[in-house]
Amino acid sequence: MNSNKTTFNLVVFLSILIGFNVRSQEVEYSIPDQAIQEDLGSYLWVGSYNKIRIGERLVWDAQLHYRRGNYKDVPFVGRMAQIYNRHALTYIFNQAFNASLGGVLRLDFTPTPGDESIENLILEPRIWHQYMFIMPFGRMVLAHRLRIEHRWSRGFDFDSEYSFRNRFRYKIYASIPLNKPTLEPGAFYFTPDVEVILQSGKSIVDNPLEDLRIYPQIGYIFSKKLKIGGGLMYTTGQRSNPGGFQYRRRYVVRINAYVSLDFRKFENKLPQINLTD
Repeated sequence: MNSNKTTFNLVVFLSILIGFNVRSQEVEYSIPDQAIQEDLGSYLWVGSYNKIRIGERLVWDAQLHYRRGNYKDVPFVGRMAQIYNRHALTYIFNQAFNASLGGVLRLDFTPTPGDESIENLILEPRIWHQYMFIMPFGRMVLAHRLRIEHRWSRGFDFDSEYSFRNRFRYKIYASIPLNKPTLEPGAFYFTPDVEVILQSGKSIVDNPLEDLRIYPQIGYIFSKKLKIGGGLMYTTGQRSNPGGFQYRRRYVVRINAYVSLDFRKFENKLPQINLTD
């Protein structure tokens, strides 16, 4: 009898405790009937992607990104947003596969310039590694890119602390020559590009989808060392607010330069391998 009474009391206690926790969570935020779509933001991203061949199978990947965003009544370039300094060493296994490992230092500028109650600039370091699978299909080249990033980020408040998160990025894109039979100097090309970015970490509960990027790009190949591309990208992703029901949306004008250099002696060079990103 005592055993049954104890069990009954325990069940009642747990039921009350669970109910209290549920009610406590409910008062933190209320879930709306539908997702909240933020007003469209507008950004300008200028990027330099530099591939420097330093060995038979080793490439130094050096990237610099300059990003501005809308602010008040000025679209695209109203404020400074970020500067990325990304580097890695890439190892070429064969013409169809290569892998990279490196680091990133991102400079984040305040979203409200002139606000002295928060910091104007914060730093976000990252470690990243990626795996590229390259598949030629007739005149075009299809690529699958898996990139994993380990990032330490914080808010702009003076007392904000760093938190650790992971990003898992999958990107599929193609390079299609438009006026030439192959991707060669003098060719215009079209690149349909889709990327999904997921995130994980202690602070990621209801918002695993950080970004979905759709980026059609048109470019021109000036030489084996240089090509220029650009286009208008649309992105959407979940905010970090509780519930994961708020989505940001952005249009991004992107202009990219792709530079390929080779520091090896001519007699040591392997046939050129596609490392386009």
